[in-house]
Amino acid sequence: MNIHQACLRAGLWPVLLPATLLAQGVATVSKAPALDEVIALPEFSVSASTDNSWAAASSMSGTRTNVPIQNLARSVQVLTSEFLADLRADTMSDAAAFLTGVTSQGKQDAVFDNNTFTVRGMRQNRHYRDGVKEGFVGMINDSLTVDRIESLRGPSSLLAGVVEPGGMINQISKRPRTRNEVSVKLTSGSWNYFRGEIDASVAPTRQFAVRAAVAYQDSDSWRDWEGSQRQVAYVAAVYRLTPATIFNLRGESIRYEANVAIAVPGIRIPTTASTTSATAAPTFGAYAFGYVPEEIVPWDFSPFGPNNLRTQEVYRVGGDVQHKFNDTFSARAATHWSRSDRRDLRLSGSATTIIARFLNPAAGNVPGNVVADEIRWAATKDDETWDIWTYQVDLRGQFAYAGLKHEAILGLERIESRNWRDRWDTPNSTSTALGAAPSTNPNALTRYKFPTSASGALPAGAFQPAWQEMTDVARYSSPNSYVDQTLTRGAVSFTNVISTRDDRWHLLAGARRDHGENRALTGTTIATIAPQALPIENATSKTVGLLLRPWRPVSFYVSASDSFSGVPTGIDVYGRLLDKPESGESIEAGIKSQFLNGRLAVEAAAFELDRKNTRRQLGDAEIISILGFLPSGARSTQDNGEESKGFEVQVLARPSPAYQASVTYSQIRTRLVAPDNPIRNGGPITGRPRASGSWFHKYTFQSDRLRGFSLTNAVVWVDGKRADSISGTTGQVTNYIPGYARLDFGAGYSGRILGRNATVSLSVRNAADRKIMEGLQSKGDGRSWRLGLGTRF
Repeated sequence: MNIHQACLRAGLWPVLLPATLLAQGVATVSKAPALDEVIALPEFSVSASTDNSWAAASSMSGTRTNVPIQNLARSVQVLTSEFLADLRADTMSDAAAFLTGVTSQGKQDAVFDNNTFTVRGMRQNRHYRDGVKEGFVGMINDSLTVDRIESLRGPSSLLAGVVEPGGMINQISKRPRTRNEVSVKLTSGSWNYFRGEIDASVAPTRQFAVRAAVAYQDSDSWRDWEGSQRQVAYVAAVYRLTPATIFNLRGESIRYEANVAIAVPGIRIPTTASTTSATAAPTFGAYAFGYVPEEIVPWDFSPFGPNNLRTQEVYRVGGDVQHKFNDTFSARAATHWSRSDRRDLRLSGSATTIIARFLNPAAGNVPGNVVADEIRWAATKDDETWDIWTYQVDLRGQFAYAGLKHEAILGLERIESRNWRDRWDTPNSTSTALGAAPSTNPNALTRYKFPTSASGALPAGAFQPAWQEMTDVARYSSPNSYVDQTLTRGAVSFTNVISTRDDRWHLLAGARRDHGENRALTGTTIATIAPQALPIENATSKTVGLLLRPWRPVSFYVSASDSFSGVPTGIDVYGRLLDKPESGESIEAGIKSQFLNGRLAVEAAAFELDRKNTRRQLGDAEIISILGFLPSGARSTQDNGEESKGFEVQVLARPSPAYQASVTYSQIRTRLVAPDNPIRNGGPITGRPRASGSWFHKYTFQSDRLRGFSLTNAVVWVDGKRADSISGTTGQVTNYIPGYARLDFGAGYSGRILGRNATVSLSVRNAADRKIMEGLQSKGDGRSWRLGLGTRF
């Protein structure tokens, strides 16, 4: 069986058919790539700069083709494979802090790499792999399979279709190397952390190469009962079918298991001696709903126990054919499939609230008088599957006329996705959402008892009855939601990059048309589902930008773009899918400069962008006022718009072969626009900082004695302007999330040990052991260390 037959049987005909037809229509190729080069076409591949391994000369995230970043009238940042290796980043969460204008919004679970981020002040909860949107925000990523991370800031629908207006974070998969090599790496660290990796590349001929890698990771945490385990497998192959035709294939599997801890519990505190905490206003004095003082529960408080389980499998399969017809035309046809199967049997963070009381009601709210009494909670049994298929064809033309260079890309895309979810809860452990009396429902979980509980107190660390009760699936008798949703979307785009022959002027202009149809069955259970009316998506997204290079080291640019974000994932207060498409617009102006033959690069941009039909999570009081009770799981509405303004700077420097540094800084102000509650109009948004930045630098010793040794240092900081609690009656911020500065240090050696190529690394994260709120509901790790050993064959 030949390779074409094998691919057809594997279901990759959407890739092969367009490429085969294109190849048959061209008789000759004017210039074929040399066979000893990297097995890729330069039109559809990127590489790092030879002058600075942290600097990328070009990007795929601007146009889906190889375009020099310095010629692109957009703000693009790339974290190269060398940068990620020096950073020792395992996940996207580790790397995000070093992207300009990107901050963590908060992990859903403390050990789960399911961060959502803000990009230019706008929340970003979509994942992109190789320029393709993945279906589910909870898709897990791992450094074993990712070569580099590209951040295209500002609305980016021209490239990726559905994208948040703040921008997109695009992860580029690793490719096979063109040499035979096997690397092995073992890492150990704090809290029983262990990770093992094997990465092998084999190139049996000059036309074919394959890369296979596996990883196993297991770790506990700085909190009791918290830990995770993952197994990762990856394979990538490339084959040069003809001197001008290349076939790529990739596959990835991640299995993830975790016992997850609470993010940040809610708390209700009495306001007077005559009121109970269950009926108190959510804000009183220094305390606010969602903010728990350490005198009530310690920083490492972990009430969810040993059976709070999540399991997930993630799969990614993709392939493409690249063909160069001649010096003018080239094409790429690709398909990508991803799937997430996730199962929860765990306590619901949104249904977990600490009920506090006064030891002496007559004394009121004084230090030491407010103590934790009980926790009301419920558990959720949540099964969810996401499938998404994407098909793409890009036809690239390169022309020269009238003193101009013109690159034109015609793109076609089709997306087919399905989301299925079935969620059940245990009855809440209170008879009403704010009532003090325990529930009489036999399936409700026993409330958590503190050592300070007024009745039924348990010692600290004692086994809570609910931890065993939650493993009984018969208790999950309260239907929450059932969703069966399908989406079919088609798009056509036309992108142009036009330059003068002297490279002084560069114009970026393009548009994309999306048409999508959503169908959904929704209800509380499969027995009650009914069709839900969802809008037909029709959107045209445009981008135009102009870059001027008055002298070789410096360029100035301006651009305007808009985005189509589609209908956001989530359910309303009644459990129905949200139904309003989000959209955004942006204008920006910036400068790009390179000095000292590329050893110093400085980029800066100022921008303004807005977003419509923003999803907002409803608060407890809002839900109760409508339903009369509080179900588990987030409920949302689309009553807000958002606007952000700011500027950002990034600097890459390598003044000598021994030293290199990366510095980022952003100043962004985000505010609500026209919410349902007019008091909040123009006010801040929870979890969004004003200023943030990072500094990462590395020194590699050059002397013969210390050759191969290196030192690294990182500083990550976020200001204290992140709103945590905002009054619905005054619009004023009642509590801010504390800012932080995190210090990391590292040391490494690369050279010969016992006659073999080897690497040794030692790193310390959060060296000052600060208590850090990384996001709105995410506590950062304390001081931790890791020791890594690696070798190559």
